[in-house]
Parts: sequence; structure tokens; C-alpha cells
Amino acid sequence: MSYFLNKWVRLRLVLVGVFLAGLGLLVTGRFLHLQVLQGGALREEAEAYLRKMTPVLPERGLILDRHGAELAVSTRVYSAVAHPRQLKNPQRLARELAPVLGLDVKELQELLTSEQPFVWLKRHLTPEREAAFRAWQERVQERAQKKGAAGRQEEDAIYLLPESKRFYPQQTLAGPILGFCNIDGVGLEGLEYQFDRELYGKPKKVQRLMDARGRIVVTEEKAFDPEVRGHNLVLTIDRTIQYIVEKELAKGVAKWNAAGGYAMVMRPQTGEILAMAQLPTMDPNQPGRYPEVARKNRNLTEALEPGSAFKIFVVASALDAGLVKPSDRYHCENGIWYLTAKERIRDVHPYGGLTVQQIIQKSSNIGSAKIANRLGPARLDDYLRAFGFGSRTGIPFPGETPGLVKNHSRIRSPLDRATTAFGQGISVSVLQLTTALAALGNDGVLMRPLLVKEIVTAQGEKVREFPPYPVRRVLSSQAARQILAMMQTVTEPGGTAAGMAPPGFTAAGKTGTAQKVVGRAFSHSKFNSVFVGLVPAEQPVLAITVIIDESKGAIYGGVVAAPIFREIATQVLRVLGYHPPTPNLPVLAGAKKTPEPPAGRQNGGVTPASVLAIPELLPEVVVPAAAPSPKPGEPLRVMPDVRGLTIRQVLDLLHQAGVRCQLEGSGLAVEQDPAPGAELTPGAVCSVKFRSPL
Repeated sequence: MSYFLNKWVRLRLVLVGVFLAGLGLLVTGRFLHLQVLQGGALREEAEAYLRKMTPVLPERGLILDRHGAELAVSTRVYSAVAHPRQLKNPQRLARELAPVLGLDVKELQELLTSEQPFVWLKRHLTPEREAAFRAWQERVQERAQKKGAAGRQEEDAIYLLPESKRFYPQQTLAGPILGFCNIDGVGLEGLEYQFDRELYGKPKKVQRLMDARGRIVVTEEKAFDPEVRGHNLVLTIDRTIQYIVEKELAKGVAKWNAAGGYAMVMRPQTGEILAMAQLPTMDPNQPGRYPEVARKNRNLTEALEPGSAFKIFVVASALDAGLVKPSDRYHCENGIWYLTAKERIRDVHPYGGLTVQQIIQKSSNIGSAKIANRLGPARLDDYLRAFGFGSRTGIPFPGETPGLVKNHSRIRSPLDRATTAFGQGISVSVLQLTTALAALGNDGVLMRPLLVKEIVTAQGEKVREFPPYPVRRVLSSQAARQILAMMQTVTEPGGTAAGMAPPGFTAAGKTGTAQKVVGRAFSHSKFNSVFVGLVPAEQPVLAITVIIDESKGAIYGGVVAAPIFREIATQVLRVLGYHPPTPNLPVLAGAKKTPEPPAGRQNGGVTPASVLAIPELLPEVVVPAAAPSPKPGEPLRVMPDVRGLTIRQVLDLLHQAGVRCQLEGSGLAVEQDPAPGAELTPGAVCSVKFRSPL
């Protein structure tokens, strides 16, 4: 009995040993299979689960004005996303999240029950919505802890994804120039579209370490990644000048109850566009609220008839060709010139004999038409195309119009040939008109217009530069000086814009009143009021175009557009640091007299402004003696003492430095920040409090 018992024990021991040996072999085999045969693949799978590579959306570069002021920036925002296939109870989640995200319950439920593996629930959450969503996530986590639930929850399939949103801090300022982007950060209009490739940046992937519930615990993503961020765009636009031009244009449009308007400011010597404004305009932060006419930059994309402002280019061409002299006289037919039995040209006022100079000063249609006839069709075409009319300027901007210039050599009608001389039957853009005007002020050399100054990386390294580029010489120096002298008489007594030069300066200008085309005929009730001008007349530093569309109550350029030109020129000259050579009301510094400007610094009768010399519109203001005086040629750099001044006087004074004002109260200034003598930078904000003396 004991023998069989012992034998059974031994058998059991053998069986157990065999089983354990087999199990050991199985484990060893499985271990070798996993570690050796499949080790590499499994390690990659585990790494992929724990360290997920996720894309980082690119961040658009900045758009800056010429002084570095931000016109377009990109901000970090969050969007709510979900993986519907991982949700077990989408109805409950829809009820919970609908008020958090501000969505309709049914709409959200449709998204959460979608067949797609990934859906956007709400793009670009506001800070309030983002905070509410994070609070919901905390409540979900607390609820899971109370239930003792471990591992990944279905709520983890709904989370926030960081994105970059385009924001325009200046709102409507330069809106049609900048353009706008769609919700994915792709440029759709304006410079955002033209330079989308440079601004957009390069997408990349970053590694994120996940925990057991699939939450991110470690990430390589940085708040600032130069590899993802696009290049910055630096414009020739000056934010302060742009503000001045938009403000004065809006005032003029409102005064005349007009349908809209255009204005442009350019440096004649470089072709740099300092400001470009239009009405109606738009806020690129909310482009969908505005019609297409407001979203497009119509200074470049829309062609219009320039009216009598076009006469200066016809007369300048004849001067350059040596066919006329300023003193030559033309008979202006006492107001009516019959070209044929049925075709005739009229002047607004009847004139007899006028010199070439008087034809510009009085704006005679008949006189300019006779000069165009003297020039001849072929030569007229050559000069007009040399000025850039009828072709695109080459500015990097989408949708630029070439305008329309007739081939005068093929035109048989004397009337059709003659009307070009006073700006009818020809269409130009505001950019073409201003660029050609600038050539008159640049000694007859046409410059390519510049809107973008340079493209730089996020670290400030230059990628591409847009230097001034002379296209060609259109006029001789003598012809350019002669036409400027003629244009100066327009703003002097007897001219069509008498008294419209900026106070203390001379201006070379030309008025225009153009009938608008409605259907196929010229309208007798809708006009464009035009004024083009260069300041100062002797050696211009600014070329300015102002056009008011369909003004009510008055239509002539000298009445409607010229006053806007004068206000723009007056304020812009201050911002750039120019003042009349003999100011009537000097600014005292420590009870010292205003020093005479150094010899050789005059620029055609225009002396750069300093802290010690402010334009005549300002009263006597005392600047602390401790404040350092800037060098001649520089604008206001230190904060003057504005206490005791009126609101208007403070605004006039601080405009010189390009300083924005925050005003409080009324009466006279009693407090200011920054203090007198503090250093100023263009674009800085000054707070001034006013109190009534009564």
C-alpha cells in the first residue's frame, strides 16, 4: 500500500515538474518572441502610445509699420475638439457642454455623434468660454475621483487644442491695406494674401508624453518657436500719418455728406507710401460685417477719371518736349471752342488769351486741349505711358488695375482726343495718379511705389529688402521745376485753390472735378472732387492726393478736396519734423530765445522742427530747461509742459511727436503723464487731465 502511495507521489511530482518545465519553456519562448523577434516593433508601438507626435499649427508673422508699431499680430487661442468614436454617452455630454461652449444642444449632439474620427466643436474660444471649459474638465475629474474610476474616461476624448488667431490691434486703421485671414490663418485679401507664404510659417510636429488616461504630462512645444513662426512684414506706412489721413478724410466725407473718398501720401524721392486711406473702410477683425467695396483697397484696384488734375501731366509733357513755354499765350475762345459743327469744349468761366501758366492756374479745358493738340497724338501717348498711366506700377499687392489710356493715334474724333487733356475718357488709379505726381516733385524721375519696406525673420534678420527704385526719367529737371512753379499759382490768389497751402508753407497743387460715368453716359449729378499737391512747392517732401466721391452741396476740387489736403499736409509735416522757416510764436526753453537754425539745413524753405520751434498755430509753451534739445531735423523727442493749455493746443503740440493722447475733462490742462522732460517715442500714449478754470 505504501509502495503504490509513494509511486503516485513520485508521479505527481514528475507531472508537476514537467508542467513547470513546460510553463518555463513557454514563458521563455514568449519572452524571446516578444523581446527578440517582436521587440523592436513593440517598443515602437509603446513609444508611439506614450510619446505622441502631434502637429503644431504655424503662427503668422507680424505686420509692422515703418517704426515697428504692430498692425497685425497673432495671439494664442484654444479651440474645443472631440473624437466622437470614443464617446459612449454623447447625449449627456451634449447637454453638459452646450451652455459651456455657447452652442445649441442639438447642434452639439450632431457633432458628438458624427462618423468622423475628429471634429471641431468650437473654434477660437473666448477667454470666458475657455475658462468655463477648463472648469468643466475639473468637475469631470472630481467626479471620476469620487467614483474611484481609474484609467481613461470618455470625457478625455473632448479637449482643448491650441491655435493661432489673427488680431489687428489698430482695428480699422489701414484695414483694406492689411487685408484679413480666414479662421485657419490663411490670407484672403490685401497684404495678408499677397505675402501669405512669407507670413504663414512652417508647420511642424512636437513630441508629447501621455499618461495612462491619455493626458499630456510633458511636451516639447514652446510658447515661442522660431521654426513655426512666419516672417515679419515691415511696411512703409507710418501709423501716425495713416491715422491723420484717415481722420481728415472722414471729416471731409462727413462734412460734404459724400459717398466716400480716397487719400494717399507718398515721399516723392523714394516712392514710399506713408499713408493710404479710403472710405468706406473696414475692420479686418470682422471682415464679414463689411461689403466687398469696403474690403478691397480701392486706391489700387479701382480706376476713375482724374478730371482737370490731369492737365498738369499734359502741360508738363509739352514743356519737356520744348513745344511751349510758361509765357506762351493761347486764345481760350471766350469759354466755348467748336472742334466741329457738333463737337465743342467748354470752360467753367469764359477766358480770352491765357498764358500756359494761367491755363494751369485757371484750369482752362480749352487751353489744355490746345496744348495737347500741339503735342500731337503719338507724343502724347508716349509721355502718358512714361508717367505710368495705362500700366500697373508693379507694387506687390493683389488686384492692381492698369487703368485705361486710349491710343490717340487711332482716334479720329477731335473731341475724343481733346478730352484726355482735361482728364475725361481716361481712367487711372489713385496710386498711379500719386506716383505720377511724385515724379513732378522728384526732378522728373518716376519712382516705383513702395508699400513694403522689408521682410525680416522673427529674430530680426533681413530676408528681403525693397529699396527705392527709379523706373525712368519722364521729364527734364527744367520742365519739372517749371510745372511746379505753375502749380504753385493754383494755391495763390487767383488760383482755383487759393489759400489752400499749409500755413507757413508753399504748395504746388491742381484741382479737378470729374463727372462720374453712370451706365454709358456722364452723370450730371455725380462727381469726383480731386486735389493733388506737393509740399513745399520748391523742393517737395510730400505728394498728396485727395478725392471725394459724390459730395453734396459743392463739387469743385478747390472747395471740397483742397481743404482736406491742407489739413493733412499741415499735420504730416509736423509729424515728420518740418516747420515754417520763421515761426511767429517760438517755444521758450528756460527763458532762452529760440536759436537760429544752422546754415545749410534749410530744405527749400523748410527747416526741420526742434523742441525749441513749433509751428505758428501753437501758443507759447515752456519746456523745462533740463529737457535735452533734439538735433535739427528731428521731431519732438521729449515731453513738453502742456499744463495751462487748451485741448486743441495740446493736440497740435503732441501731433508733432506722433504721440497719441488720452484726454480727460475739459478746460485747461492741469496734469500730465509722462512728466515734462520725459523721453517720447512715436506712438507713445500721453494722458492729460483738464479742468475748467471757472
